[in-house]
Amino acid sequence: MKNIQLSNPQHRFIFLAIVFMVGLYFSRAILSIATVLLIANAIVSPDFKSNFQRFFKIKPAVFLTLLFFITVFSGLHSENIETWLGRVRIKIPYLLLPLAICGIPKITTRQYKGLIYAFFIISVMACIGVGTNYLLHFEQMTERYKQGGAIKTPIIYVRFSLFVAFGIVCGGFLWFKKYMLRFQWERFFIAGGTLFLFIFLHILAVRTGIFALYNAIFISIIYFIIQKRKYLLGLTLPFLMAITLWSAYQFIPSLHNKLNYMRWDLQQYFEGNRQNMASDYMRLLSIETGIQITKEHSWVFGVGAGDLRDEMDKVYEAEYPNIPKKLLPHNQYIFVLASTGLLGLGLFIVCTFYPIFYQKNYKYPFFVCFNVVTFSSFLAETTIELQIGGSFYMIFVLTSLNYLNGESKEANLPIQSKSSILESEKE
Repeated sequence: MKNIQLSNPQHRFIFLAIVFMVGLYFSRAILSIATVLLIANAIVSPDFKSNFQRFFKIKPAVFLTLLFFITVFSGLHSENIETWLGRVRIKIPYLLLPLAICGIPKITTRQYKGLIYAFFIISVMACIGVGTNYLLHFEQMTERYKQGGAIKTPIIYVRFSLFVAFGIVCGGFLWFKKYMLRFQWERFFIAGGTLFLFIFLHILAVRTGIFALYNAIFISIIYFIIQKRKYLLGLTLPFLMAITLWSAYQFIPSLHNKLNYMRWDLQQYFEGNRQNMASDYMRLLSIETGIQITKEHSWVFGVGAGDLRDEMDKVYEAEYPNIPKKLLPHNQYIFVLASTGLLGLGLFIVCTFYPIFYQKNYKYPFFVCFNVVTFSSFLAETTIELQIGGSFYMIFVLTSLNYLNGESKEANLPIQSKSSILESEKE
Protein backbone atom coordinates (compact mmCIF):
# COMPACT_ATOMS: atom_id res chain seq x y z
CA MET A 1 0.00 0.00 0.00
CA LYS A 2 3.04 2.24 0.29
CA ASN A 3 4.48 4.23 -2.61
CA ILE A 4 1.39 4.04 -4.83
CA GLN A 5 2.35 5.02 -8.39
CA LEU A 6 -0.69 6.02 -10.42
CA SER A 7 1.13 5.18 -13.66
CA ASN A 8 0.82 1.51 -12.63
CA PRO A 9 -2.62 -0.04 -13.45
CA GLN A 10 -2.55 -2.17 -10.29
CA HIS A 11 -1.73 0.86 -8.13
CA ARG A 12 -4.49 2.86 -9.81
CA PHE A 13 -6.86 0.01 -9.05
CA ILE A 14 -5.84 -0.04 -5.36
CA PHE A 15 -6.40 3.71 -5.06
CA LEU A 16 -9.76 3.63 -6.87
CA ALA A 17 -10.91 0.57 -4.92
CA ILE A 18 -10.34 2.45 -1.64
CA VAL A 19 -12.31 5.43 -2.99
CA PHE A 20 -14.98 2.93 -4.04
CA MET A 21 -15.17 1.59 -0.46
CA VAL A 22 -15.53 5.09 0.94
CA GLY A 23 -18.42 5.59 -1.48
CA LEU A 24 -20.09 2.39 -0.26
CA TYR A 25 -20.41 3.87 3.22
CA PHE A 26 -20.83 7.57 2.60
CA SER A 27 -21.73 8.69 -0.93
CA ARG A 28 -23.48 7.27 -3.97
CA ALA A 29 -21.85 10.00 -6.08
CA ILE A 30 -18.34 8.97 -5.00
CA LEU A 31 -19.31 5.33 -5.60
CA SER A 32 -20.52 6.09 -9.13
CA ILE A 33 -17.41 8.11 -10.00
CA ALA A 34 -15.10 5.39 -8.65
CA THR A 35 -17.01 2.75 -10.65
CA VAL A 36 -16.56 4.69 -13.90
CA LEU A 37 -12.85 5.25 -13.21
CA LEU A 38 -12.30 1.58 -12.35
CA ILE A 39 -13.84 0.61 -15.68
CA ALA A 40 -11.78 3.22 -17.52
CA ASN A 41 -8.60 1.93 -15.83
CA ALA A 42 -8.96 -1.39 -17.67
CA ILE A 43 -10.74 -0.36 -20.87
CA VAL A 44 -9.13 2.99 -21.74
CA SER A 45 -5.68 1.46 -21.66
CA PRO A 46 -2.92 0.61 -24.15
CA ASP A 47 -3.01 -2.88 -22.59
CA PHE A 48 -6.71 -3.37 -23.30
CA LYS A 49 -6.12 -6.48 -25.43
CA SER A 50 -4.09 -8.12 -22.66
CA ASN A 51 -6.68 -7.08 -20.07
CA PHE A 52 -9.45 -8.61 -22.16
CA GLN A 53 -7.51 -11.87 -22.49
CA ARG A 54 -6.82 -12.01 -18.74
CA PHE A 55 -10.49 -11.42 -18.01
CA PHE A 56 -11.59 -14.36 -20.16
CA LYS A 57 -9.13 -16.66 -18.40
CA ILE A 58 -10.95 -16.13 -15.07
CA LYS A 59 -14.12 -18.08 -15.81
CA PRO A 60 -16.18 -17.06 -12.73
CA ALA A 61 -15.72 -13.40 -13.70
CA VAL A 62 -17.16 -14.18 -17.13
CA PHE A 63 -20.05 -16.04 -15.51
CA LEU A 64 -20.83 -13.04 -13.28
CA THR A 65 -21.58 -10.96 -16.38
CA LEU A 66 -24.60 -13.24 -16.84
CA LEU A 67 -26.24 -11.38 -13.94
CA PHE A 68 -26.54 -8.50 -16.41
CA PHE A 69 -27.81 -10.63 -19.30
CA ILE A 70 -30.41 -12.43 -17.14
CA THR A 71 -32.07 -9.05 -16.55
CA VAL A 72 -31.66 -8.02 -20.19
CA PHE A 73 -33.35 -11.14 -21.56
CA SER A 74 -36.22 -10.84 -19.07
CA GLY A 75 -37.23 -7.81 -21.15
CA LEU A 76 -38.45 -10.18 -23.87
CA HIS A 77 -41.56 -10.82 -21.77
CA SER A 78 -41.78 -7.50 -19.90
CA GLU A 79 -44.49 -5.05 -20.92
CA ASN A 80 -43.29 -2.22 -18.67
CA ILE A 81 -40.21 -1.25 -20.67
CA GLU A 82 -39.42 1.83 -18.57
CA THR A 83 -39.07 -0.20 -15.36
CA TRP A 84 -37.15 -2.90 -17.21
CA LEU A 85 -34.65 -0.32 -18.54
CA GLY A 86 -34.19 0.94 -14.98
CA ARG A 87 -33.29 -2.57 -13.85
CA VAL A 88 -30.89 -2.98 -16.78
CA ARG A 89 -29.21 0.33 -15.92
CA ILE A 90 -28.58 -0.83 -12.34
CA LYS A 91 -26.98 -4.04 -13.68
CA ILE A 92 -24.57 -2.38 -16.15
CA PRO A 93 -21.67 -2.60 -13.64
CA TYR A 94 -22.14 -6.40 -13.68
CA LEU A 95 -21.19 -6.33 -17.35
CA LEU A 96 -18.16 -4.03 -17.05
CA LEU A 97 -16.70 -4.43 -13.53
CA PRO A 98 -15.60 -8.06 -14.11
CA LEU A 99 -13.38 -6.84 -16.95
CA ALA A 100 -12.28 -3.79 -14.96
CA ILE A 101 -11.10 -5.81 -11.97
CA CYS A 102 -10.19 -9.24 -13.30
CA GLY A 103 -8.65 -7.85 -16.50
CA ILE A 104 -5.82 -5.97 -14.77
CA PRO A 105 -2.62 -7.83 -13.78
CA LYS A 106 -2.94 -9.94 -10.65
CA ILE A 107 -2.62 -8.00 -7.39
CA THR A 108 -0.13 -9.17 -4.76
CA THR A 109 -0.85 -10.63 -1.34
CA ARG A 110 0.22 -7.37 0.31
CA GLN A 111 -2.09 -5.34 -1.92
CA TYR A 112 -5.01 -7.69 -1.30
CA LYS A 113 -4.58 -7.57 2.47
CA GLY A 114 -4.09 -3.82 2.23
CA LEU A 115 -7.53 -3.44 0.62
CA ILE A 116 -9.08 -5.59 3.35
CA TYR A 117 -7.34 -3.37 5.93
CA ALA A 118 -8.67 -0.26 4.20
CA PHE A 119 -12.26 -1.52 4.37
CA PHE A 120 -11.74 -2.41 8.03
CA ILE A 121 -10.50 1.12 8.85
CA ILE A 122 -13.37 2.74 6.94
CA SER A 123 -15.82 0.51 8.83
CA VAL A 124 -14.38 1.53 12.20
CA MET A 125 -14.50 5.23 11.28
CA ALA A 126 -18.12 4.95 10.07
CA CYS A 127 -19.19 3.20 13.26
CA ILE A 128 -17.45 5.75 15.47
CA GLY A 129 -19.49 8.49 13.77
CA VAL A 130 -22.79 6.60 14.01
CA GLY A 131 -22.05 5.51 17.58
CA THR A 132 -21.32 9.07 18.67
CA ASN A 133 -24.65 10.23 17.29
CA TYR A 134 -26.37 7.32 19.08
CA LEU A 135 -24.87 8.31 22.43
CA LEU A 136 -25.85 11.96 21.95
CA HIS A 137 -29.47 10.91 21.34
CA PHE A 138 -29.56 7.77 23.48
CA GLU A 139 -33.07 8.08 24.93
CA GLN A 140 -34.62 9.07 21.60
CA MET A 141 -32.91 6.20 19.75
CA THR A 142 -33.92 3.67 22.43
CA GLU A 143 -37.56 4.69 22.03
CA ARG A 144 -37.29 4.29 18.26
CA TYR A 145 -36.23 0.66 18.71
CA LYS A 146 -39.36 -0.04 20.74
CA GLN A 147 -41.34 0.91 17.61
CA GLY A 148 -39.17 -1.18 15.27
CA GLY A 149 -36.97 1.74 14.23
CA ALA A 150 -33.19 1.88 13.91
CA ILE A 151 -30.16 4.08 14.50
CA LYS A 152 -29.55 6.72 11.84
CA THR A 153 -26.79 5.60 9.48
CA PRO A 154 -25.14 7.23 6.41
CA ILE A 155 -26.76 4.62 4.14
CA ILE A 156 -29.80 2.38 4.63
CA TYR A 157 -29.26 0.61 7.95
CA VAL A 158 -29.59 -2.92 6.54
CA ARG A 159 -26.68 -2.41 4.11
CA PHE A 160 -24.72 -0.62 6.83
CA SER A 161 -25.08 -3.59 9.19
CA LEU A 162 -23.98 -5.95 6.43
CA PHE A 163 -20.83 -3.91 5.84
CA VAL A 164 -20.09 -3.83 9.58
CA ALA A 165 -20.50 -7.62 9.74
CA PHE A 166 -17.99 -8.01 6.93
CA GLY A 167 -15.72 -5.45 8.61
CA ILE A 168 -15.60 -7.79 11.62
CA VAL A 169 -14.68 -10.68 9.31
CA CYS A 170 -11.92 -8.49 7.84
CA GLY A 171 -10.59 -7.63 11.31
CA GLY A 172 -10.59 -11.26 12.39
CA PHE A 173 -8.78 -12.29 9.21
CA LEU A 174 -6.11 -9.59 9.61
CA TRP A 175 -5.61 -10.45 13.26
CA PHE A 176 -5.11 -14.17 12.67
CA LYS A 177 -2.81 -13.44 9.74
CA LYS A 178 -0.76 -11.16 12.07
CA TYR A 179 -1.08 -8.36 9.54
CA MET A 180 0.28 -4.86 10.03
CA LEU A 181 0.90 -2.25 7.38
CA ARG A 182 3.90 -0.70 9.08
CA PHE A 183 3.77 -0.39 12.86
CA GLN A 184 3.55 -2.95 15.64
CA TRP A 185 0.78 -1.01 17.40
CA GLU A 186 -1.52 -1.73 14.45
CA ARG A 187 -1.99 -5.24 15.83
CA PHE A 188 -3.67 -3.71 18.90
CA PHE A 189 -5.71 -1.39 16.68
CA ILE A 190 -6.97 -4.35 14.64
CA ALA A 191 -7.88 -6.32 17.77
CA GLY A 192 -9.56 -3.35 19.46
CA GLY A 193 -11.30 -2.25 16.27
CA THR A 194 -12.69 -5.74 15.66
CA LEU A 195 -14.04 -5.94 19.21
CA PHE A 196 -15.55 -2.45 18.85
CA LEU A 197 -17.29 -3.41 15.58
CA PHE A 198 -18.56 -6.63 17.16
CA ILE A 199 -20.13 -4.79 20.09
CA PHE A 200 -21.45 -2.00 17.88
CA LEU A 201 -23.16 -4.43 15.50
CA HIS A 202 -25.21 -5.73 18.43
CA ILE A 203 -26.03 -2.17 19.51
CA LEU A 204 -27.08 -1.40 15.94
CA ALA A 205 -29.41 -4.40 16.33
CA VAL A 206 -30.07 -5.00 12.63
CA ARG A 207 -30.86 -8.67 12.30
CA THR A 208 -29.52 -9.03 8.75
CA GLY A 209 -26.03 -8.02 9.83
CA ILE A 210 -26.08 -10.09 13.01
CA PHE A 211 -27.39 -13.15 11.15
CA ALA A 212 -24.69 -12.75 8.48
CA LEU A 213 -21.93 -12.36 11.08
CA TYR A 214 -22.88 -15.43 13.11
CA ASN A 215 -23.16 -17.51 9.96
CA ALA A 216 -19.63 -16.43 9.03
CA ILE A 217 -18.39 -17.22 12.54
CA PHE A 218 -20.02 -20.66 12.35
CA ILE A 219 -18.29 -21.38 9.02
CA SER A 220 -15.00 -20.17 10.52
CA ILE A 221 -15.45 -22.61 13.40
CA ILE A 222 -15.87 -25.47 10.91
CA TYR A 223 -12.64 -24.45 9.16
CA PHE A 224 -10.93 -24.21 12.57
CA ILE A 225 -12.02 -27.72 13.54
CA ILE A 226 -10.93 -29.20 10.20
CA GLN A 227 -7.58 -27.39 9.98
CA LYS A 228 -6.45 -27.43 13.61
CA ARG A 229 -8.13 -30.74 14.51
CA LYS A 230 -9.09 -29.35 17.93
CA TYR A 231 -12.49 -30.97 17.94
CA LEU A 232 -13.38 -30.47 21.61
CA LEU A 233 -12.52 -26.77 21.56
CA GLY A 234 -14.28 -26.34 18.23
CA LEU A 235 -17.47 -27.93 19.50
CA THR A 236 -17.59 -25.58 22.53
CA LEU A 237 -17.48 -22.47 20.35
CA PRO A 238 -21.13 -22.70 19.15
CA PHE A 239 -22.19 -22.69 22.83
CA LEU A 240 -20.07 -19.57 23.34
CA MET A 241 -21.86 -17.96 20.37
CA ALA A 242 -25.23 -18.77 21.92
CA ILE A 243 -24.18 -17.32 25.29
CA THR A 244 -22.93 -14.17 23.56
CA LEU A 245 -26.25 -13.67 21.76
CA TRP A 246 -28.24 -14.29 24.95
CA SER A 247 -26.07 -11.82 26.88
CA ALA A 248 -26.43 -9.21 24.15
CA TYR A 249 -30.21 -9.59 24.29
CA GLN A 250 -30.23 -9.20 28.06
CA PHE A 251 -27.88 -6.22 28.38
CA ILE A 252 -28.09 -4.16 25.17
CA PRO A 253 -31.30 -2.08 25.20
CA SER A 254 -31.50 -1.53 21.44
CA LEU A 255 -31.19 -5.25 20.66
CA HIS A 256 -33.58 -6.19 23.46
CA ASN A 257 -36.26 -3.79 22.21
CA LYS A 258 -35.76 -4.76 18.57
CA LEU A 259 -36.16 -8.49 19.23
CA ASN A 260 -39.21 -7.93 21.41
CA TYR A 261 -40.77 -5.89 18.60
CA MET A 262 -39.89 -8.63 16.10
CA ARG A 263 -41.60 -11.23 18.29
CA TRP A 264 -44.78 -9.14 18.41
CA ASP A 265 -44.65 -8.46 14.65
CA LEU A 266 -44.26 -12.15 13.75
CA GLN A 267 -47.11 -13.01 16.06
CA GLN A 268 -49.36 -10.63 14.08
CA TYR A 269 -48.31 -12.30 10.83
CA PHE A 270 -48.92 -15.87 11.91
CA GLU A 271 -52.24 -14.91 13.48
CA GLY A 272 -53.25 -13.22 10.22
CA ASN A 273 -53.96 -9.87 11.92
CA ARG A 274 -54.06 -7.46 8.98
CA GLN A 275 -54.75 -4.47 11.21
CA ASN A 276 -51.14 -4.43 12.46
CA MET A 277 -48.88 -4.87 9.44
CA ALA A 278 -45.39 -3.86 10.52
CA SER A 279 -41.94 -4.43 9.01
CA ASP A 280 -41.50 -8.20 9.31
CA TYR A 281 -45.15 -8.79 8.48
CA MET A 282 -44.75 -6.88 5.21
CA ARG A 283 -41.46 -8.59 4.36
CA LEU A 284 -42.92 -12.06 4.80
CA LEU A 285 -46.01 -11.02 2.87
CA SER A 286 -43.82 -9.77 0.01
CA ILE A 287 -42.07 -13.15 -0.22
CA GLU A 288 -45.40 -14.96 -0.10
CA THR A 289 -46.76 -12.69 -2.85
CA GLY A 290 -43.66 -13.18 -5.01
CA ILE A 291 -44.18 -16.96 -4.91
CA GLN A 292 -47.89 -16.51 -5.65
CA ILE A 293 -47.12 -14.40 -8.75
CA THR A 294 -44.68 -17.03 -10.02
CA LYS A 295 -47.33 -19.75 -9.66
CA GLU A 296 -49.93 -17.65 -11.50
CA HIS A 297 -47.67 -16.74 -14.44
CA SER A 298 -44.64 -18.78 -15.47
CA TRP A 299 -42.37 -21.01 -13.41
CA VAL A 300 -39.90 -21.14 -16.30
CA PHE A 301 -39.55 -17.46 -17.28
CA GLY A 302 -41.23 -15.49 -14.47
CA VAL A 303 -43.15 -12.27 -15.11
CA GLY A 304 -40.16 -10.25 -16.36
CA ALA A 305 -38.03 -7.79 -14.41
CA GLY A 306 -40.02 -4.89 -15.84
CA ASP A 307 -43.43 -6.22 -14.79
CA LEU A 308 -42.69 -7.53 -11.30
CA ARG A 309 -43.64 -4.29 -9.55
CA ASP A 310 -46.92 -4.01 -11.49
CA GLU A 311 -47.91 -7.60 -10.77
CA MET A 312 -47.05 -7.27 -7.07
CA ASP A 313 -49.16 -4.10 -6.83
CA LYS A 314 -52.13 -5.87 -8.42
CA VAL A 315 -52.07 -8.58 -5.75
CA TYR A 316 -51.61 -6.04 -2.95
CA GLU A 317 -54.54 -3.93 -4.15
CA ALA A 318 -56.79 -6.97 -4.55
CA GLU A 319 -55.92 -8.87 -1.37
CA TYR A 320 -54.17 -6.45 1.00
CA PRO A 321 -55.59 -2.97 0.27
CA ASN A 322 -54.60 -1.63 3.70
CA ILE A 323 -50.93 -2.63 3.56
CA PRO A 324 -48.77 0.39 4.60
CA LYS A 325 -45.96 -0.30 2.11
CA LYS A 326 -46.03 -2.35 -1.09
CA LEU A 327 -42.69 -4.14 -1.06
CA LEU A 328 -41.03 -6.17 -3.77
CA PRO A 329 -40.05 -9.70 -2.61
CA HIS A 330 -37.66 -9.28 0.33
CA ASN A 331 -35.59 -12.28 -0.66
CA GLN A 332 -33.00 -12.23 -3.45
CA TYR A 333 -33.83 -15.74 -4.63
CA ILE A 334 -37.60 -15.17 -4.69
CA PHE A 335 -37.04 -11.83 -6.46
CA VAL A 336 -35.04 -13.56 -9.19
CA LEU A 337 -37.52 -16.44 -9.37
CA ALA A 338 -40.53 -14.13 -9.77
CA SER A 339 -38.70 -11.91 -12.29
CA THR A 340 -36.94 -14.50 -14.45
CA GLY A 341 -38.37 -17.88 -13.43
CA LEU A 342 -36.53 -21.11 -12.64
CA LEU A 343 -34.29 -20.54 -15.66
CA GLY A 344 -33.03 -17.22 -14.31
CA LEU A 345 -32.81 -18.52 -10.73
CA GLY A 346 -30.75 -21.51 -11.84
CA LEU A 347 -28.30 -19.28 -13.70
CA PHE A 348 -28.15 -16.88 -10.74
CA ILE A 349 -27.24 -19.68 -8.31
CA VAL A 350 -24.57 -21.04 -10.68
CA CYS A 351 -23.06 -17.57 -11.23
CA THR A 352 -22.83 -16.75 -7.52
CA PHE A 353 -21.63 -20.16 -6.28
CA TYR A 354 -19.15 -20.89 -9.07
CA PRO A 355 -16.48 -18.47 -7.72
CA ILE A 356 -16.30 -20.52 -4.51
CA PHE A 357 -15.61 -23.80 -6.28
CA TYR A 358 -13.43 -22.44 -9.10
CA GLN A 359 -9.81 -23.59 -8.58
CA LYS A 360 -10.85 -24.85 -5.11
CA ASN A 361 -11.37 -21.35 -3.74
CA TYR A 362 -13.40 -22.95 -0.95
CA LYS A 363 -10.02 -23.67 0.68
CA TYR A 364 -9.63 -19.94 1.28
CA PRO A 365 -11.75 -19.29 4.44
CA PHE A 366 -11.84 -15.50 4.12
CA PHE A 367 -13.34 -15.66 0.63
CA VAL A 368 -15.89 -18.24 1.75
CA CYS A 369 -16.85 -16.07 4.74
CA PHE A 370 -17.40 -13.08 2.46
CA ASN A 371 -19.77 -15.14 0.36
CA VAL A 372 -21.53 -16.45 3.48
CA VAL A 373 -22.09 -12.86 4.65
CA THR A 374 -23.52 -11.91 1.26
CA PHE A 375 -25.63 -15.04 0.79
CA SER A 376 -27.06 -14.64 4.30
CA SER A 377 -28.37 -11.22 3.31
CA PHE A 378 -30.01 -12.77 0.22
CA LEU A 379 -32.48 -14.55 2.50
CA ALA A 380 -34.01 -11.31 3.78
CA GLU A 381 -33.00 -8.65 1.24
CA THR A 382 -32.63 -8.09 -2.49
CA THR A 383 -29.01 -7.14 -1.87
CA ILE A 384 -27.71 -6.93 -5.42
CA GLU A 385 -30.76 -5.27 -6.94
CA LEU A 386 -29.64 -1.85 -5.67
CA GLN A 387 -26.45 0.07 -6.42
CA ILE A 388 -24.82 -0.11 -2.99
CA GLY A 389 -25.47 -3.80 -2.30
CA GLY A 390 -24.49 -4.86 -5.80
CA SER A 391 -21.33 -2.75 -5.72
CA PHE A 392 -20.32 -4.28 -2.37
CA TYR A 393 -20.70 -7.78 -3.74
CA MET A 394 -18.88 -7.12 -7.00
CA ILE A 395 -15.86 -5.25 -5.60
CA PHE A 396 -14.97 -8.01 -3.14
CA VAL A 397 -15.86 -11.09 -5.15
CA LEU A 398 -13.98 -9.81 -8.21
CA THR A 399 -10.96 -8.51 -6.29
CA SER A 400 -10.71 -11.89 -4.59
CA LEU A 401 -10.96 -13.70 -7.94
CA ASN A 402 -8.19 -11.50 -9.33
CA TYR A 403 -5.97 -12.33 -6.36
CA LEU A 404 -6.85 -16.02 -6.03
CA ASN A 405 -6.53 -16.83 -9.74
CA GLY A 406 -3.77 -19.41 -9.94
CA GLU A 407 -3.01 -18.89 -6.23
CA SER A 408 -1.90 -21.97 -4.33
CA LYS A 409 -4.41 -22.81 -1.60
CA GLU A 410 -1.75 -24.69 0.37
CA ALA A 411 -1.14 -21.61 2.53
CA ASN A 412 -4.63 -22.12 3.96
CA LEU A 413 -4.09 -25.75 4.97
CA PRO A 414 -2.92 -26.85 8.45
CA ILE A 415 0.65 -27.62 7.42
CA GLN A 416 2.83 -25.25 5.45
CA SER A 417 6.27 -25.88 4.04
CA LYS A 418 9.03 -23.41 4.84
CA SER A 419 9.29 -22.49 1.17
CA SER A 420 5.59 -21.59 0.97
CA ILE A 421 5.91 -19.36 4.05
CA LEU A 422 8.95 -17.58 2.59
CA GLU A 423 7.17 -17.06 -0.74
CA SER A 424 4.18 -15.62 1.08
CA GLU A 425 6.40 -13.20 3.01
CA LYS A 426 8.06 -12.03 -0.22
CA GLU A 427 4.68 -11.10 -1.67
